[in-house]
Amino acid sequence: MKNPVLSLYRYILDTRKRYYLNWLRPQFKSFGTGAYVTKLANLSHPERISIGDNVQLGKQGVLEVFPNFKEEVYPEAEIIIGANAVIGDYFHIGAIQKLQIGQNVLIGRYVLINDHSHGDLTDSKNGIPPMERTLKSKGRITIKDNVWIGDNAAILSGVTIGEGAIVGANSVVTKDVPPYTVVGGVPAQVIKQ
Repeated sequence: MKNPVLSLYRYILDTRKRYYLNWLRPQFKSFGTGAYVTKLANLSHPERISIGDNVQLGKQGVLEVFPNFKEEVYPEAEIIIGANAVIGDYFHIGAIQKLQIGQNVLIGRYVLINDHSHGDLTDSKNGIPPMERTLKSKGRITIKDNVWIGDNAAILSGVTIGEGAIVGANSVVTKDVPPYTVVGGVPAQVIKQ
């Protein structure tokens, strides 16, 4: 026998989720059919974010694109997430350049994918607070198709992760990862091909 209180609770939750998606969907550059986004913690410039078909984004994630920051302008800034990608809860994806995630990519929880930082050691503005510095990048981030990224990994600027590669949990990726390679560690090193 169905519990009427539980049924009502589920109905209310489903209605709230549908309302949130219907409100969110038109804000994006493109939003594929069957894509599902649980409530985001932060979303900036969704008009520069493309979500593919059947993408699933976990709860409390951060999607941020910075086409400008302070006096700097970043005209290429955009995020593209390919079809069938699944990204776990509490992710953080940020871009001032083109950041592309391929199709059928599986990304764990608490993963950082970020192509920029607040200044660097050569910056003459190091004596000021980080939020006042201009954003710096070493290049685009590209994650090819069928990649698996474990929990708590960090993918930093200027990195390409080849098709079918696996990035171990808690890894920090600072260099390109060849296709069909397993990497792990800080900084990430090839473990297996």
